[in-house]
Amino acid sequence: MKLTNLLPFRRPVGLRRLPLGALLAAMFAVAACDDPNTVKANYENSSQAFQLYALSGTATNLSSALLLSVKSVTRVDGAFAFDVAFDINSAGKIVVIPANVVGQNTNGARPVGVATNLGSYSTILEAPLGGYTFDSVTVVSVGQAFVIKSQQTACGASLTPYMYAKAVVDSVDLTKRTLLGHAVININCGFRSLRDGIPTY
Repeated sequence: MKLTNLLPFRRPVGLRRLPLGALLAAMFAVAACDDPNTVKANYENSSQAFQLYALSGTATNLSSALLLSVKSVTRVDGAFAFDVAFDINSAGKIVVIPANVVGQNTNGARPVGVATNLGSYSTILEAPLGGYTFDSVTVVSVGQAFVIKSQQTACGASLTPYMYAKAVVDSVDLTKRTLLGHAVININCGFRSLRDGIPTY
């Protein structure tokens, strides 16, 4: 995404003789129109299925985490190129683990928060502004949707340097220690919409 150059303000024709109050009202009306200089999203949101292996009790070369910036599953290793890892606890529930909790990244920590109790997967249409638990383990049940907020180095120039996603684990295989689910990941920096398509906010 890039910002276009700001255009110099020009007084609208025909407003020179208006009283100050009317002039201000007209200026606000003009400003309310679509602004060509507003940052727009470049990347489409879409629901994607995923399969993950529990962080414990499986081979280390298997994918146990989500990496939002590339909308992909990935393995957990010393590079810390992931946002949240997944595990299965002794009660058969899903454990969502931000990267900072898994270990210490020598390249610097990135805050990752998880928010729950926001409704069903289908009804969560935007990431909330608050209510996240940062850098702490979150336990959810099968079918319980949650939202991820992750600070991204790729969003360093953004006023809101975060990417957002919603996810749900639909089923767990305790024998194979696998998790099947789906997610909508918005890789447009600062945009919170979790609807399919190009986000507008």
